[in-house]
Amino acid sequence: MILAVVLTAGVTACGTPAPQSQPQSQSSPAPTSAADKQQPTVKAELTVQGKPGLGLLAATNQGSAPITFQGWPKLSFTNLANEPAAIPVEQKLVPGEGPSITLQPGQTAFAGVQLDTEDDANAFAIGSITAEVPGTEPTKVTIIGTDGQNITDISKMKVSEAKVGTMQPATQGVLVFD
Repeated sequence: MILAVVLTAGVTACGTPAPQSQPQSQSSPAPTSAADKQQPTVKAELTVQGKPGLGLLAATNQGSAPITFQGWPKLSFTNLANEPAAIPVEQKLVPGEGPSITLQPGQTAFAGVQLDTEDDANAFAIGSITAEVPGTEPTKVTIIGTDGQNITDISKMKVSEAKVGTMQPATQGVLVFD
């Protein structure tokens, strides 16, 4: 059986510098750290579709600044022990070459996703799924069923491989896999 999924990712813009505990002199610049230059983060939802195996990744910018990216979202999986699961993810040119996309706050981009959930020797019981839109931090995926409700226990889902299409500015055509 193949399980369909939709991934909705909300993206936040770069963070602002952390508040300083002491005032900074005007003649010396404020020190910077890795925490001051945070990458945008992604909020992801994986919505199960009616047709087995297909889904839609929707990445929504929830920040206050635009973000720009191109290519494929990166999917990764953990097993029930919260360890990385070696599930191959094939990048597909579906529906075609991914254009450069700039998302203004509140805008959304999309990619098709297909999971092979055949219960065979190569399948892993899934503890969690992580998505990473190019240039953003990886984030845990919330899974939503066809009824629109969150699925909190995905431990019965066994995945042996996945396919993911390119990010696109619209949903048209993103669910077509060969």
